[in-house]
Amino acid sequence: MGTEDDACDVVIVGARCAGAPLGMLLAQRGYSVEMVDRDPVGADTVSTHWIRWPGVRQLRSWGLVAALEKTGCPPIVSASLDFEGHVLKGGPRAGGMEAATYAPRRTELDALLVAEARARGARLRERFAVTGLLVADGRVTGVRGSGPDGPAGLRARVVVGADGRNSTVARLVQSPVVEDRGVLARSLYGYWSGVAERGVRVVFRGRRGISLWPTHDGLTVVSLVYPPEEAPGAGRAALAEFYASALREVPEVEQALTGADLVSPPRAAAVRNARRHAHGPGWVLAGDAGVTKDPVSAQGISDAFADAAVLADALDAGLSGSAGLDEALAGYAATRDAQRLDAFAYTCEQAELRPFGAGFLDDLARTAADAQAVEAFVNTFVGCETAADADWLGESH
Repeated sequence: MGTEDDACDVVIVGARCAGAPLGMLLAQRGYSVEMVDRDPVGADTVSTHWIRWPGVRQLRSWGLVAALEKTGCPPIVSASLDFEGHVLKGGPRAGGMEAATYAPRRTELDALLVAEARARGARLRERFAVTGLLVADGRVTGVRGSGPDGPAGLRARVVVGADGRNSTVARLVQSPVVEDRGVLARSLYGYWSGVAERGVRVVFRGRRGISLWPTHDGLTVVSLVYPPEEAPGAGRAALAEFYASALREVPEVEQALTGADLVSPPRAAAVRNARRHAHGPGWVLAGDAGVTKDPVSAQGISDAFADAAVLADALDAGLSGSAGLDEALAGYAATRDAQRLDAFAYTCEQAELRPFGAGFLDDLARTAADAQAVEAFVNTFVGCETAADADWLGESH
């Protein structure tokens, strides 16, 4: 099998938006942490990009917002929300203060998170592919895998699967799927240069949604969400033509992109909406490894940060002995489910992309005439208030 290292406290499989912050939080509390990732640091990945306000607030608590801005990621301080021609515009606010959000390239965000984890003492093995588990008496005690230095076994008190929607850890531990809503929508996105607007713009027409988010390098990520039955023909050329045609069909979007250039072929995503059981003897799942949701609600990055924070507390309790380890992992799972169930159902409802009802559009017209109501609506959109609090998109389709 190759070498087998001395045991550490935690092996984290996946060093992105859930795994890297978790490694950072555990390492700064004095635990020995080994992070492994099959990709090199800074490798790109399919992403919605946007960090909604709850995620930004989490980054602030970790002291990382300034570091994110230093990478060249612009703050987003205004929003234009267009529902079938009914437009609401405003600057989100939280606690009476401007609430900036961000839409970073994952090449930059993930590298920043890994750097912070390593600075706190977590170790990382890049290009390390997990191929199996170490198990003793029915309990997971580590992982087997292979990297640039050859095969290795990594022993740990807990193995965390933070390795995304196609989680190897979830597959190896045979974590049962407790709810599966399947693929409800599809997405295409590309990067554009020369877009003048620096706020976020979202436009809904029929069963399609188009979003524009300023990101790194002066670029804007422009995403298209559409029903699965509208799938374009096979091949990259067909995808590119479908994407370009859909953007041209909306005059407001075409105008926003006047003089702009698409600098990369559009990337496609089709996300299965599913929840897995989150823990077992010696293992636990975080981020998309445990819950995957359609990007229409743009909650994935924020949810990954939340999982990292809650799981760090649970592991601290279990590893320190202040609580039983299995009990602590069960508590994390219960908290995760309490935080995610409503959002999961809400996202699935939105991903069905049903046309907006006349009642909702009438309400929008009334909202547009009330500055206070517009602010509340925009705040809900960016996550300063929950959808349940404002009761808007939950009943819009």
